[in-house]
Amino acid sequence: MNTKMHNKKKRIFSIYILLILLIRLFLSTGVRIWAFGNNQYDDGMMIKNATNLIAGNWLGSYDQYIFAKGVTFPIYLELLHKIGIPFIISNVLMCFAASLTFIIVIKKVIPNLNALAIIYTILMFNPIATASWTFQRVYRDSLYSYLIVILFSLIIGIYLNRKESFNKLLSYSIVAGFFLSSVWLAREDSPWVLPFVGMALIVTLVLIFLDKNSEMKVRMKKALALTVIPIFLIVSILVVSTINYTRYGVAITNEYTGGYLPRLFKDLTIIQPDEWMAQVPIPKSTREKAYKVSPTFSKLKNTLENHAFVATTPGGNASCSMLAWAVIDSVQWYGIKDAKSSQEFYKKSSEEIEAAIKSGKLKTRGGYIFMFESPWDNRYVKPLLKSFIQTIKTTVHMGQYYNMEEESLVKTLQLSRKYNNTIVPLFEKNIASIGTKEQVRKLEYITNNIAYNKEDVIPKRQTKVAISNKISLIYYELNPYLFLIGLNRLCVYYTALFTKYKKEKILFS
Repeated sequence: MNTKMHNKKKRIFSIYILLILLIRLFLSTGVRIWAFGNNQYDDGMMIKNATNLIAGNWLGSYDQYIFAKGVTFPIYLELLHKIGIPFIISNVLMCFAASLTFIIVIKKVIPNLNALAIIYTILMFNPIATASWTFQRVYRDSLYSYLIVILFSLIIGIYLNRKESFNKLLSYSIVAGFFLSSVWLAREDSPWVLPFVGMALIVTLVLIFLDKNSEMKVRMKKALALTVIPIFLIVSILVVSTINYTRYGVAITNEYTGGYLPRLFKDLTIIQPDEWMAQVPIPKSTREKAYKVSPTFSKLKNTLENHAFVATTPGGNASCSMLAWAVIDSVQWYGIKDAKSSQEFYKKSSEEIEAAIKSGKLKTRGGYIFMFESPWDNRYVKPLLKSFIQTIKTTVHMGQYYNMEEESLVKTLQLSRKYNNTIVPLFEKNIASIGTKEQVRKLEYITNNIAYNKEDVIPKRQTKVAISNKISLIYYELNPYLFLIGLNRLCVYYTALFTKYKKEKILFS
């Protein structure tokens, strides 16, 4: 009787999982993509790369943006185009894949089907899953969060299944290796996933060897299974680097993490500026000093200082991300039209600046982190704490991120309204595209999805949109309370662990 009841519950649970998916798909039917085709630094670049991949031309002819973004999203668009899945539907399916992966993994520690159903539902209707910025916009942000959820779920799954069979652990590792590679090749800041992934694998490896209930031979095989993950990543990087070397003469996957551009920015960043600016690692005063000691870098002075990203900022003090675009544009505009020559230009500029530093012509400061950040300075402590508090508020109240990004970038969206003293975005499903007709048509062709042209009459909010917005508002209402409940239960959990069990038993968990 218990077995029959259990099987019945499992069937009901499976039906519920599919029902939620169907509801999400239903609410997404008729939703159009948002074209931002004239944004050559982001959306336009993704579409260009995907177009070339579809044509069998890898990333196309060399330009200054070839190595600026990862290849994961353009390859994803290529696959969608060839399979024939509309972009909006694929986003729902990716949300489903991430949510399902997570509940399958945590079933090991939360076997209650009702609890799993609630968690699954919360993930499937999370406002991020329906926000225009991550749902309708054809950009890597629509895919990236799902890749992260799947990757982290698989890493947790490896830890929870460390005592299971070698074959099961190997299967988890192969899939985790694939998703780690996908994450790594998606964004230039993806190395930030390594602290979690690396430490989790190390802890799992240690616990495998401490398991006295299995033979040493079995433990060794399980340890080898875990090595599949970094091996998969290394092979993926080598494959993309090799293709880039064959096509463009440079063996890198991303110009912001490989090659000589990061080295040049490091040298520029550590030059002592005339005035410290928290958000400007390389102010104009630093660049002026670099021009004087580097004949190669000084060739960019005219185009770099007049670049829109630099000239329109107060005093020419652009943030490092904007300055990076200005530099790679200026190198191209100066007349360097191939990848190898660009890298040589960065290398020579770097060497000249380093020589000036060694000779004492340039004073330096320490604490370099990476090319988009200023070197550490104790004056960062106060703004860091302020930013941390703001991050907690954004996490608890939600919505502030969307308002800040969408309103500042595209005023025409009009997605937000005041709600309980918090900015709440209404996830409008009808958004006028930006760019030429040709750019919009190309986007539609690649994504198997239609978009609104600028001259199209945008219909008023429909029932499906209203439902999505109502669901989102529920999250804004409940999230602060759920945050406090979760924090409370976490404190209770750890207090119970340390009072009832020996510390060494829970050290790794």
